[in-house]
Amino acid sequence: MMRRIGLILAAGRGRRMGRTKQLVPWPGEKGAKPLVCAAYDAIRPICDEMIVVLGHDAEAVTAALGERPFQPVYSEPDGPMFESIRAGLKAAQRSDAKATVVLQPGDQPEVAAATLEVLRDWSLKRAVRTIIPEYRGKGGHPVLIPASVVAVLADADCPSGLGDFWIERPELCHRVPVEDAGVLRDIDTLGDLRE
Repeated sequence: MMRRIGLILAAGRGRRMGRTKQLVPWPGEKGAKPLVCAAYDAIRPICDEMIVVLGHDAEAVTAALGERPFQPVYSEPDGPMFESIRAGLKAAQRSDAKATVVLQPGDQPEVAAATLEVLRDWSLKRAVRTIIPEYRGKGGHPVLIPASVVAVLADADCPSGLGDFWIERPELCHRVPVEDAGVLRDIDTLGDLRE
């Protein structure tokens, strides 16, 4: 049985938001919750365990997550995002070197349950490739990374980020068109909350 480890990236400062964006209230169906909680809850249904990469305002973000179980990992909030990704991937390897990692930025609060199921099914069909959802030709999240690719990424040099890595290594990924704009929705500014 393939295990999946959710990886939430929540180390950044959220400068464009003007405050710790992980804590900004996100209006959900059952009432508002902190953005990081919405990102966590979005992918939790297909994950066996969760890792949250913390950095800026780590204590407050941890408190906001409340009773949600997760393994905390720490990363420099002013460092490149890929360093947060690497820290989380290495923690996932230590936890279960055979698991698929479900990568979700902490500022992406939505993905439809049906989309999660499609991505999960594709990750079983293409077990050695990363599964990337695409909405109208643009890649989004969550990204499901198999253990073999986690091992490559954990030691990779990605100065321009993970997006360029997939472009340079297309043989390691499979893109899946979905009808779910939520895979692209990230919240960087207060204006994004109102869209």
